[in-house]
Amino acid sequence: MSIALNMEGPSHSSSLSRSSDSWLHFLMTESPEQDGTPDQQTVIPRVPPEFREMNENMGCYEPKVVSIGPYHHGKKELEKMESLKTKMARQFVKDSSMAAEEMDNKVKDLASHARECYAEESTGQFNDEKFTLMMFLDSYFIHQFLTNKLKNQKLRNEEVTFVARDLLLLENQLPFDVLMSLMRFYQRKGDNIAGEDKSSSRQKLSSESEDQDLMKIFERFFEDILAIPPQRESCWEKISNSFSELPRKLRSITSKSPGSMSMFFDFDHLLDFFYWKFVYGEGERERGRRRYREIKSWNRYYSVNELKNVGISFMPSNTRVFTDVKFKNTLLGGALLIPPLSIEEETKPLLLNLAAFETCGGWYSKKCTSYVCFMRSLIDKPEDVKELRSKGILRTTIGSDDQIAQIFKEITTNLAPNPSAYNAVKSSVESHYRSSVKRWILENKGPFSRAVVKYSFIYGIAVSAIQAYLAEQKRNQV
Repeated sequence: MSIALNMEGPSHSSSLSRSSDSWLHFLMTESPEQDGTPDQQTVIPRVPPEFREMNENMGCYEPKVVSIGPYHHGKKELEKMESLKTKMARQFVKDSSMAAEEMDNKVKDLASHARECYAEESTGQFNDEKFTLMMFLDSYFIHQFLTNKLKNQKLRNEEVTFVARDLLLLENQLPFDVLMSLMRFYQRKGDNIAGEDKSSSRQKLSSESEDQDLMKIFERFFEDILAIPPQRESCWEKISNSFSELPRKLRSITSKSPGSMSMFFDFDHLLDFFYWKFVYGEGERERGRRRYREIKSWNRYYSVNELKNVGISFMPSNTRVFTDVKFKNTLLGGALLIPPLSIEEETKPLLLNLAAFETCGGWYSKKCTSYVCFMRSLIDKPEDVKELRSKGILRTTIGSDDQIAQIFKEITTNLAPNPSAYNAVKSSVESHYRSSVKRWILENKGPFSRAVVKYSFIYGIAVSAIQAYLAEQKRNQV
């Protein structure tokens, strides 16, 4: 840089030096905080603009009936549920035997922490009292919904379905540690309100047991999500799964001392909890941020019917982690094992919000994004959907095969999968597809089949004749 300045002459050099002092000084001294750059990632981020730009996916990131947190608070179309929140919470406060000051201090402390978890520009409109009230109303509403108490509020079935949808939107979340603390609080106070005759053992209920009760509440909610169909299990599977199904991180709760919830609080929010259980499975979360080795091999994408024509079949696998796609070799062909997926009205928003969550979190593995892109590569035409439906892999009641194919096209618009995802599966498919021996046998399976039938028939006649002749000879000897 100094050489370039000297070449321009003294006067110009001194002018640039003075100018450089100004902008260089700014860049060298301005801190990230002064520059408006956050020093850490927002726990509950906004959906990236590139996701919202797609007209086909408009409305998939906004709640239909209930807002949770500040991002969509105050929208006119959500007023009915806001009134319901206030009505239920007011009754809870009236019936509670807890001192008002104690309740106020507890919720305020949690709300103060929760404010830091959202994008700053979205919380400025709320003073401390209004933000605390919002956290109290939203968390109590979630508790009432998850514990199936909303049935007393005479909501329509469609509204209940939409609430479940809205609770798994990226921008409609509460910080999980705040939600858990308040849910424990509601559980205890709810028991007191009910006037139960508590035994001494009940009074000494440990935090571990409380956490396990809450875990069951979340489990039941997740099991009702239509995108994850129930699996048929044998007796032995039910017994073994009772010990192994929960992720190790969740099972480790029982090993913590009473009052410790650090492992339970490791989730950022409810969508994060769902993601880790049904998208990432039992793997360690940090593996999602690991950089994978570069994939140098290139594999084509083949549709369902292209693969079917070369002897690759499709089978539903018995797993609740719906991204867990496997390839199994057979004698002459192969099989893709794909977990069943129900396609309902709520499936598209769920998959898109999971993909947005991966993008905001910087998860290099992008398991959900890679999954929907892989499924899109299989589904080129309605006939591909029909084949997957016939095998029990896609289950839907909302539209035609053409509509389902269109949904996958819309979901994957502008999505960038992890190039390493499903590499073993894609390599196995490519290897099988290019196998000249297997392809030749499959292409000529018609003549082979006819020859086998023909010669089996002749062989059967010959064997029968020989047996009859031997039997006759035996009778003559007698």
